[in-house]
Amino acid sequence: MDMATRRRGVFLTPLPFAKKACDYLKRTHCWQSGNYRLWDMAAGSGNLEIFLPKEVLPYCYLSTLQQDDVPILEKKFPRATVFQYDYLDDDVDNDVDKMPESLREDLADPKIRWIILLNPPYATAQEAGLKGTSKEGVSDTKIRKRMHAEGLGEVSRELYTQFLYRIMHEFKGRETLLGLFSPLKYLISANYQKFRDNVFQAEFQSGFVFSSENFGGTSKTSHFPVAFIVWDLHARALATLIHLDILDNTAQPIGTKTVKPSHRNDFLSRWIKRPRGTQIFPPFSSALTIKSSNVDTRNRIAEGFLASLMCPGNELQNQQQTAFLSGPQASAGALSVTPDNFEQAVIVFAARRIPKDSWINHVEQLMRPNREPSPQFVSDCAVWSLFDSKNQTVALRNVLYQGRVYQIDNHFFPFAIEETMTVGTRPPGGNLPYVNSFVANWLSQHELSVEAREVLASAKEVYRLYFANLDLLRLTPFNIETYDAGWYQIRKALLDAKLAADLLADLKCSHERLREKILPQLHDYGVVNPG
Repeated sequence: MDMATRRRGVFLTPLPFAKKACDYLKRTHCWQSGNYRLWDMAAGSGNLEIFLPKEVLPYCYLSTLQQDDVPILEKKFPRATVFQYDYLDDDVDNDVDKMPESLREDLADPKIRWIILLNPPYATAQEAGLKGTSKEGVSDTKIRKRMHAEGLGEVSRELYTQFLYRIMHEFKGRETLLGLFSPLKYLISANYQKFRDNVFQAEFQSGFVFSSENFGGTSKTSHFPVAFIVWDLHARALATLIHLDILDNTAQPIGTKTVKPSHRNDFLSRWIKRPRGTQIFPPFSSALTIKSSNVDTRNRIAEGFLASLMCPGNELQNQQQTAFLSGPQASAGALSVTPDNFEQAVIVFAARRIPKDSWINHVEQLMRPNREPSPQFVSDCAVWSLFDSKNQTVALRNVLYQGRVYQIDNHFFPFAIEETMTVGTRPPGGNLPYVNSFVANWLSQHELSVEAREVLASAKEVYRLYFANLDLLRLTPFNIETYDAGWYQIRKALLDAKLAADLLADLKCSHERLREKILPQLHDYGVVNPG
């Protein structure tokens, strides 16, 4: 496959959504008079133009990266002006004029109103810097070099934002409508803040959103929202709230999605305190695995360390990359949890784990609370987080790392030891003193909701069964060595030994009821967008 083919993009606009796009565009522009021009800079095979009224075609410019597409477009739309053109390279530096003469004259006429109808390719380079190697070179264009020179960062890697960059400059000050198919990242992602501030300012007119699964060749397991939005580029004022119709896979409306372009300082990832790591500690790559071979080793914890919160990114699509670990996460995207930020940490953990990830909210940003969270909301989040499967805190003994032996305590053990251990039971660890964990002490000092108490009551029965069967559970491969074993170890060991199925099921039910209580509060606090 040559470079031009890769750059063209393989996702043809599905016809039902192309028709919808023309319907939405017609609401804003009624195709009256000839004092306008329409330009599709990535026309491809012309799916977008099939549903345009015939009287519009004489005013259309259809350009395509591939010369092979030109005769196809000419046959489909004989009344339109069709030509091969690379919008991300041609005429960018005014070195060669490849535009048709009529297009150049129309662009020079301030009286002409413009309509841009566009489904650009979504390919992304793998490296952000110009010196890095891009994915197949797809985004190494003259426009990218300009964007990079302006310090726009990883935005310059995206082909569709490259199209937007040139459009915003080329049509600045003109009466222009833009009908754009694209992902939503340019509106909501933290990495696109400078692009929103300095490049993309437009007034929302109307639009809809649908699942990427409607494009052939996309992932079958990870779908994301694709939006078609009509923008007025002349207004240059980005709204604080954008309401999009949600369309199902038959292009029928099923609801409304609210998109909130926000400043990066409002993101949840910027709300939580991130204490500086100063002490070396064994880094974890999973609950029980110490990772000592990373080139970029992340092996430092902050003073007062309780756990590590793995939380890369600020989008719900990172839900599975969320966990509590008993040491620093071996790779980037984690922070030390200490007594000072523990309450923030359980809110962040719950916010990332509780909403159900779907194509509609897949790239949704998580936001800082719009007011001080109530003590009960915090304690609900704490209790729920302790018994989520991604609480992978553990207790390990005699861990060798870089020539030193470490004892790894579980600061998230939820109970006072006397509450769960059967009289006469001798827990692993021999004569080690029993010290209540940070979390056990924290819970004892907070008033808990009925739902949180139900979770702890269900969990306590599981822990009692665990302590009653220690001789058997020590034989499982989950390193049960001390009384303060982690929830990950206890749950896995019981399942391995085929114990506590009924008690774990009861705990799952109470845990789910607590989730159902917390979710609407995440919406109410503005942390999770309900739309």
